[in-house]
Amino acid sequence: MTFVIRMSSGEPPIPGTVAAPHPGGMEKTTTPTLRTKLIFWALLSVLSVAIAEVSVASAPFAFVNPVETAFLTLFYGSHLLLFAWLGFRRGWPTLPALWLGGVLFGLYEFYITKVLWEPPWGDVISLAHIDVVALVVLAFFWHPFMAFILPLAIGEAVGTRGRWVARQLPAWFTGASRRSILIAFAIVGLTHGLMTGSPGVAIISTASALSAFLVTASWWRRGGRATRWGLRDLLPNDKQGKRIALVLALQYVVFIPLWNADSIPPLLGHVIVWLLYAGFALLFHSALKDSISSSPVPTGSPAIWPRNRVIQWAGALLFLSALGSLGQPEIGFVVVWIGAIVAGLRMLVGTLRHAVRTPVGDATAEPAVVRDDDQAHTS
Repeated sequence: MTFVIRMSSGEPPIPGTVAAPHPGGMEKTTTPTLRTKLIFWALLSVLSVAIAEVSVASAPFAFVNPVETAFLTLFYGSHLLLFAWLGFRRGWPTLPALWLGGVLFGLYEFYITKVLWEPPWGDVISLAHIDVVALVVLAFFWHPFMAFILPLAIGEAVGTRGRWVARQLPAWFTGASRRSILIAFAIVGLTHGLMTGSPGVAIISTASALSAFLVTASWWRRGGRATRWGLRDLLPNDKQGKRIALVLALQYVVFIPLWNADSIPPLLGHVIVWLLYAGFALLFHSALKDSISSSPVPTGSPAIWPRNRVIQWAGALLFLSALGSLGQPEIGFVVVWIGAIVAGLRMLVGTLRHAVRTPVGDATAEPAVVRDDDQAHTS
């Protein structure tokens, strides 16, 4: 048994879709309705919370406490969807644009949690009221990759036939051998356990996150949805994106004065943050000019997982998490931070070099085939 249900092109539209008129008068692939998109958005939101929060036990019970689940999926989901809408609004973005969108995502750690002004673990290197190390770890690596790019890559692979986001990842990330992937999988499981510090917490945390992912992925893939649309089709259009921006703005209005208000710095700290927002927004806007306007050819089928394989991998992850929890949490903390600092600085330097050396509009991605339904994204 697998999660994939294949459908022929001659079958009628599935519930939750509307027929999109073809320029030549013939019906073509249906356009997803908002109700259909919401299911895919739920999958992306769950992935973002699971990878960014649960994986390092920052919110180990994110999918156990219903209130916490609702808050985190809305908060992470609205950030991810906003910057995905902006990133994919006019084309298919390259890695620098994706990373910069993730950086803007991660800067919420200033005004919402105030962690980048006053980290709970204490200042490491403080400059103008900003913890520089925390900025590199959280805004330059963790949120760009773990909360934004990886959820989009996995969501695209699981929920569509495309692999665009995964193909933008660095060669050192995607070119790993099977043995390297298995080693990385083991490190993730052990590190998660280390960060929890308790076998019970590790098992409940891992099981609840896996369950949330499998339920939303299965829900999305029912009825052949995963074979009908590309990633851009399923992201917000302009009208939906503006509404998501409003929802996110309301969250900032509520949580800026309520969440760790005592950590808000003097004016200088705000000015530096405003400059960071402005600088990365300009870089993001510039990087989007290198986006590919045509639609890439689907590279395969949605990822297929036989039930026995899912059970094996889930069992292995639960075992590794429980085993890791027997160690010292500080070890997991050091592993995560060293890796994040190296990768975050590497991405910052590479993106700045790209901004300086690459002429505007000089896209380096492989040629692609234009699809008629690209225009539907902005309707």
